[in-house]
Amino acid sequence: MMYATTTTTLVVPFTDEVGSPHWQRKMEMLTECETTNYIDLTTANSCEMLLRACRISCLDEKEMYFEPRETWGKVILGDKGERIAFEQQQQQQQQQENSPPTTSNNNKTFFVSPRNETSAHAMAQTLLMPANENECNNNNSNSSEEYPLPPLELRQRVLEQLRSIRVQTLEKDAKDFEDIERARRQGIPTSTSASVVCKIETKGYAVALTKWAALQGKDANVSKVAPCLLSSMNDARGLCATEDIRAGENILEIPRRMLLDAGTICISEQGPFGDLLRILERCGADTIMTLWIMKERMKMKTKQETFWSLYFLSLPDGSQKLTPLSWPEEIVRVGLGNTPIFETVMHERQKVRNGYDALLPSLLANCPESFEGNQEEFWSYDQYISALELWMSYAMTVKPVHNSDSGTIDVLSPVAFFCNHGIYPHCVHYSQLRLSDECLVFPAMRDIEKNEEIMLSYGAKSNGELLLFYGFCIDDNPYDSIDITLDFDSLNGVEKPEVRKRREELLVKHDLTLNHAIRKNAELPIDLIATIRILCCEKELVFLYDGDPKAREISMLSESKASDALFTALSAIRSSMSSTDAIEHRAPEEWRAANQHYLNECKKYIRGLFQVIDVALEQVSMWRQTSSLAAKKLGKRTHRDFL
Repeated sequence: MMYATTTTTLVVPFTDEVGSPHWQRKMEMLTECETTNYIDLTTANSCEMLLRACRISCLDEKEMYFEPRETWGKVILGDKGERIAFEQQQQQQQQQENSPPTTSNNNKTFFVSPRNETSAHAMAQTLLMPANENECNNNNSNSSEEYPLPPLELRQRVLEQLRSIRVQTLEKDAKDFEDIERARRQGIPTSTSASVVCKIETKGYAVALTKWAALQGKDANVSKVAPCLLSSMNDARGLCATEDIRAGENILEIPRRMLLDAGTICISEQGPFGDLLRILERCGADTIMTLWIMKERMKMKTKQETFWSLYFLSLPDGSQKLTPLSWPEEIVRVGLGNTPIFETVMHERQKVRNGYDALLPSLLANCPESFEGNQEEFWSYDQYISALELWMSYAMTVKPVHNSDSGTIDVLSPVAFFCNHGIYPHCVHYSQLRLSDECLVFPAMRDIEKNEEIMLSYGAKSNGELLLFYGFCIDDNPYDSIDITLDFDSLNGVEKPEVRKRREELLVKHDLTLNHAIRKNAELPIDLIATIRILCCEKELVFLYDGDPKAREISMLSESKASDALFTALSAIRSSMSSTDAIEHRAPEEWRAANQHYLNECKKYIRGLFQVIDVALEQVSMWRQTSSLAAKKLGKRTHRDFL
């Protein structure tokens, strides 16, 4: 079939700043992967070329930082034979074993990350889908002259190929991961794990909220979903599909007028309290929304119905402690003491306390007309931290059609906030309001079966981030990581100012900092290794050195010192942490049962830390043993290395 008068090329967008290091590296990857970001859809392998370009475009900053020695280009190209052999090996192991799955069953991946692969498929799907309803009905593209789209018929052919690839790879990996996670919770072998049971709720505030949302106009689309209780998660709430939803269809459509944000509240809230919020608007959205949620909860408890009542009746009430910011302090000390996140949690707790002390007592004393109800019952610190946690845990960041000063706003979206976080989400691109009608749209990027739980992505967050902001952790979280901050004095003692200045100059020259990280299932970052090489370089060489520490060792002596230093630092972190058994022993028996949920999340977090550190220590041990050979292998390859 010929397309002589129209374009057959689809353009894959790259959002990195042109000329930046990340942009330059991604351009190199396009060459390594034998593709470009201009995809001719008439070629036989156009779908695979499109996916490669989308994978490269969707690499985030952390994935660029953790690029392996073999480069992401080789990972993106993939090895189908290796995958088939691995799957056959797994099947044999499952037939021989009759025990709950372990972490080793899920460590092998054949793409950059679940986040990257999901985002790449979502981007490709968006580029191939009809531009609007008119194009779908008339087969005429309404794309602009600047960015013309190939004919819809051609895009739909490639879209079917994309679906086939997704079913065979991404959806299969998603099912395997979900089966393992569900079996672990239930303590049964993976092979006997049944599909997740979603018990659709038929009564209660969550159901009432969904019905209310459906009545807010034709542009509010919540007909394909329902709140549910998840039996595998102790009847925790989620959102499930009430019918089959095909990839490309919208799961939800929430009009702008139903989204709660600080700007809307400052405009709509009336009376003395509204006047006060407008005065405090410069304090930021978090302050505005925290105070307003406190007032809405006060109205609920005093039987004052408002337009937004069902939002908060269907969400956790003020008695629930969602995150370590409000957990009892003894839980935080017992469960998180001697972990990397402990100081951050204690700092944030104090920061929130200071914020309350600096704001509420003064407002209550000087503006009593703005605050209804009993101050101790409705405007206490406990109510303040609970409202702040609710806002932090359930708000979504979106980009409005008419940009705010910051370009994004945080909103509460009804019904959508029932969705739980998933490593393999059904929807990833939901941060842009639709231009035509300012609806917040949640497109499905893979098929969802009837009665299946609908998962969103909160982002590629480590367990530390998930615990701090949402109060939960995930076993086998592929994004689990530990931050490492290096310093001059601990490695070299107090040096002469000119020596330290020279080391600082070398760090700047090679775009390196003292702040680094290690991640589960990732190789030691080359930037981390290069930084330690500079910090451990002999004083006699530091002024003479003019090489690239990312490419190879500076000297044999400094390489040995660098590997020893990193091994010592990681070992110190590991030895300082308590085991999960120690947490149980330290927890007083009289309150252990009542606080078991918090302790369980702490133990998940700690198990993940040990996994991250143990993998890193194994790699550093190899580096120490092989010295200069390992330095060559760990270094970033240059063009000369391939000659």
